[in-house]
Amino acid sequence: MQRVLITLTGRRSISTCSRRLIRTAPQLHAIALAISFSAALIAPCTAHALSLAEVYDAALGHDPVFAAAAKQKEADDANVAIGRSYLLPNVSANYAKYRDVTGTTYFGQPQGDVSVHQVYGAYSEGLSLRQSLINFEGVARYRYGKATALAGDATFDDRKQELLVRVLGAYTDTVFAQEQLSLATAQKKAFDEQFAGNQAMFRNGEGTRTDILETKSKSELAQADVVDARDAVDNAAHTLEAMTGLPASLDVAGLDRLNDNYRPTLPSPVGFDEWRDIALENNAQLIAGRHSLEAAQQQVKIVKAGFYPRVDLVASIGKNQSNTVETIGQRYLTKAIGVEVTIPLYSGGLVQASSQQAQANYERAEFELQDKTDKVLLDLRKQYNVCVSSLTRISALESAVESATVQITATKKSVQAGMRTNLDVLTATQQLYQAKRDLARARYQYLLAELQLKRAAGTLTPQDLYEIAQWFVPSAQMANVTRSMPLIH
Repeated sequence: MQRVLITLTGRRSISTCSRRLIRTAPQLHAIALAISFSAALIAPCTAHALSLAEVYDAALGHDPVFAAAAKQKEADDANVAIGRSYLLPNVSANYAKYRDVTGTTYFGQPQGDVSVHQVYGAYSEGLSLRQSLINFEGVARYRYGKATALAGDATFDDRKQELLVRVLGAYTDTVFAQEQLSLATAQKKAFDEQFAGNQAMFRNGEGTRTDILETKSKSELAQADVVDARDAVDNAAHTLEAMTGLPASLDVAGLDRLNDNYRPTLPSPVGFDEWRDIALENNAQLIAGRHSLEAAQQQVKIVKAGFYPRVDLVASIGKNQSNTVETIGQRYLTKAIGVEVTIPLYSGGLVQASSQQAQANYERAEFELQDKTDKVLLDLRKQYNVCVSSLTRISALESAVESATVQITATKKSVQAGMRTNLDVLTATQQLYQAKRDLARARYQYLLAELQLKRAAGTLTPQDLYEIAQWFVPSAQMANVTRSMPLIH
């Protein structure tokens, strides 16, 4: 099967593009995919199969979960400027222009009451400045903004690592589902061959009707497995579509496969204690939790600042003309500068109650951080154990596949010698299918556990995914799984 692959840059450029994230990646991927789809329309017989690295690059520009995390980071970053604003000067200007109509009556005049009607223009303009000199609330809000922004940065780092894990999971789920479909189809074909052989032997008087019924039953069950495998392929392909925006109609069967020569090795460092120390220092969730705890502490100080005085430097300049009845026809220029002190006396218990509430929230954040630490270390140990046990499990399953393959040949010879039955051959065939399926699952589980281990430790980067992608090769270079399934005669 041919593949249409559009390569814009080399492997180094892909890494650079992933760092630019939202700004440049979507445009480049959109151009690449548009060219790919155009080529597919020109040559309908050509299918477009994506590599693991290409799927990750597509997910960077489309995955809605990651896009939402990027916007959340933008919102969190704004907290720094918001907090700083409480410490910077506030400058305001005002201007007003009126047309006044005034009627004035003077009583007790020698000539009697006198009324005067006046129409005149009035205006006022001014500029004022206020700069905090002593502002406990402003300092706490600035530190709160910085802590919140740092927590947002760490959370976004965790979302980037999570995307790497989700991409690998979706890709390997799709490839695994396709491999299981191939194996299920091969098993069905093997049982059909056996069924035809049983019928031929029965017609020649060498077989039994029991052999025919046993094989037919296995064949029907194998057909059910094929149907289930097709559903699994469709579901996995649409999961990949939702993450990348690429249509599920892409050549799923042509996705890169994990090289048969791949042999897992335990990630460095080897000991769990080293991984634990790395995770406590670098795990993005824990870093975000520590910054969130600092933000909660600053929130307590923000509220308690309501007990303390505030000192501001104030300055103003203003010009007024005819702004009162007594100053009609007069213009005033006023300049002022001074220090303003505000001392809170009583607020109805608001500051006291708010302080208690903020303190409770801070203590809650402490417990939440401890809970998050326990969960991270638990997940770290779980993934570490999977990596360690997978080495032995994969080796054992490889031996099981080899043994099951030999067992089928030996069982067929035993049947010919009258030492085994048709059911033994069917059972051996199922064991081979089961061993191949378990081996494929174990290999993909190890890859996923390795990324999850590094994510829990806080060391996962796109380069780790690209290194794994190098072990995936085009399906045309792999031995066809179906051909590796022995036929039974």
